[in-house]
Amino acid sequence: MKNRNVVKQDHHLINARYKINTSEIKFIMTAIAQIDTDDKEFKEYEIKVSELESKLQVKKNETYLKQFAKRILSKPLEVPTDTGWVVFNWFSKIQYIRGEAKFLVRIDKDLKPYLLDLKKRFVKYNLKYILPLSSNYSIRIYQLLKEYEKLTRRTFTVLELQDLLQVPNSYRKSYKDFKKNVLKVAERELNENCDIFFEYEEIKKGRKVNEILFRIKTNKELLEKKQPSLFDNQPSIQDQLIALHGQKIYVQDKIFFFENIRQKDGRYQIIVKDTESKIAVIPTIHIEPDATIQTVKEMMR
Repeated sequence: MKNRNVVKQDHHLINARYKINTSEIKFIMTAIAQIDTDDKEFKEYEIKVSELESKLQVKKNETYLKQFAKRILSKPLEVPTDTGWVVFNWFSKIQYIRGEAKFLVRIDKDLKPYLLDLKKRFVKYNLKYILPLSSNYSIRIYQLLKEYEKLTRRTFTVLELQDLLQVPNSYRKSYKDFKKNVLKVAERELNENCDIFFEYEEIKKGRKVNEILFRIKTNKELLEKKQPSLFDNQPSIQDQLIALHGQKIYVQDKIFFFENIRQKDGRYQIIVKDTESKIAVIPTIHIEPDATIQTVKEMMR
């Protein structure tokens, strides 16, 4: 069984064109992260609603979930090939199981060459680096730069990058808006959250910015800060929740029961249930990102 936090994609898929929002791309990458290295065929992959909510930091009702699934199936991706291009859907099905509050998804079989049995020119990254990103453009720029991480630089024409990111026409018409809402946001988000970050140089043709040179750097400060993490090298956040659910936790000599965990302001908060009122409460318990599992166990019985 592979680490369910690792996403592995062929370089053609990294350079695909698609227009999806932040929640949708995180859902798709969560499914892809479940693929085992030795899989020869796609399986039916499970995503629990609680896991989705944990990743997106939001609560969703069933009406939203149905619309969410339909939106993903209505947004194809265009993948470049050696002779042209091909258009796919990410999934052949997205099924919701109401009684178990979970999705069962099957990745479209035509994506097999881009996700299964990858031997060369593939890109691998940890899901934990894209989950904190609030912009879908930041996620896409991270993926595009991760491919060139070892080369330490990558150059795009402005039009090429805008096309890859599928930005709206307003950003294509105004480089100032594109820079402010895409490049600057990605620069900040990668620096704060990812294992790589970038500096960029604008290359002009006359007075107009024609190309963007990205210099890709290893985020040593963040890697040192986050290792080892409570959630690093764990199968998934959801698996840990299952293991911890219902355990006693003591807060100021009062007994609570572990219910869930959420991320806030770069730290993890434990959500517990009061034994008397049965109402979920959030006491002042915080787990720093660099905490060890033993730290948590010492608070629980």
